[in-house]
Amino acid sequence: MKLLAAPLLIAAVLAAPLSALAQGGDLLFLKNSPAAKFNSADFALMRGTMDKALAGAPEGPALEWKNDKTEAAGSVTPAGIDTAAAPRTCRKLRIANSYKFTKDEGVYTFCQNSTGKWALKP
Repeated sequence: MKLLAAPLLIAAVLAAPLSALAQGGDLLFLKNSPAAKFNSADFALMRGTMDKALAGAPEGPALEWKNDKTEAAGSVTPAGIDTAAAPRTCRKLRIANSYKFTKDEGVYTFCQNSTGKWALKP
């Protein structure tokens, strides 16, 4: 079942700096999405998988993550290049997350800034 709040939460997680993710941030206000149940270790696993996907080929197989302690899991699939933001380098990721029986996914675009860091496209 597609949850309406989940894309907003995922966008907030993806836009948050890694330090906020490591602390859990103030992102758990959307109670109907899988990420609402994530702890800081879950967010760190998700973010690490996103970083690997962005460092690799623009298209490729899904990279999976799972926290056996919390039953949180997900996958990140490189889904191509977004040429609309040229000259910036932008890539699409299909991000799927689950927590127990709650699942959601979406496609998000990330752009690389002048220092090489990736951020969610505004």
